Amino acid sequence: MQVQPQTTNPPTQLKSNKMQLKTEDFIKMMITQLQNQDPMEPAKNQELLAQMSQIGQLQSATSLQDSLKGLVLQNQIGSAGNLIGKMVEGADANQESISGLVSSVRVTKDGVFLELDSGKELALNNVTNIAGAPGPSQIAA
Repeated sequence: MQVQPQTTNPPTQLKSNKMQLKTEDFIKMMITQLQNQDPMEPAKNQELLAQMSQIGQLQSATSLQDSLKGLVLQNQIGSAGNLIGKMVEGADANQESISGLVSSVRVTKDGVFLELDSGKELALNNVTNIAGAPGPSQIAA
């Protein structure tokens, strides 16, 4: 008797992979539809062209969405970079008010974050107030 190794995937990973349809999935469905059609009443050319057009539109929409995401990220990085050396206020992940001088910018899969001189980080989306860098007289006070 042989024992087969069990491989289990986390439920969340399975769910997220199966719920996302890709262009290839639609093409496979169309091919399956053609293979299983009634030979006495085949699909009409107009229907096939309409489906192919919809697949093309889906590809274009997906490509446009990816391009827009890239542009938004570039814009956020540029905006965050302009905040280096400035005082900012906002809410952290726990919705607690924080403020500080922006010392650097960090980009993660979750977004763009401002690294403050206090060692804390502030999501760019949570910034509520921006002020110029403190002058010498303000530092001494």
